[in-house]
Amino acid sequence: MRRIAWIVSLVLIFGAGIASLSACDLLPFWVNGSELFAYQQSASERLGELRRMIEQEIGAPHANEPSQCKLIGFGSKPCGGPWSYLIYSTAKTDESRLKQLVSEFNQLQKRINEERKFVSDCAITPEPKVEFVDGVCTAKPN
Repeated sequence: MRRIAWIVSLVLIFGAGIASLSACDLLPFWVNGSELFAYQQSASERLGELRRMIEQEIGAPHANEPSQCKLIGFGSKPCGGPWSYLIYSTAKTDESRLKQLVSEFNQLQKRINEERKFVSDCAITPEPKVEFVDGVCTAKPN
């Protein structure tokens, strides 16, 4: 009987300890399901925010010459490599800022893929050929 009382006491103490640690955010997110949801939601919201910032940074890829037309890998497939490529013009885009935004987007998407154990087809996304047509950088049709 003493052994059962001791085990029950230990379980109660351990449970209270976990509850207090969880309340103080000292335990990993997986202990509290609502925290996991909040983290997933905030990560997804950040991806959306970064996507909008990237689109705004690129705008319409107008250029003065073909050498100003460039592309950058965008997104992170679970098997590796980008989901797609974005075409931009160095005449209109702050290239260093764009690279920083895309890098943050790609790293966050990679982390989400790993944490949520996402999978993909593992196909390699072909890099498009960039064309300069009537002052605009575009993808050359395959």
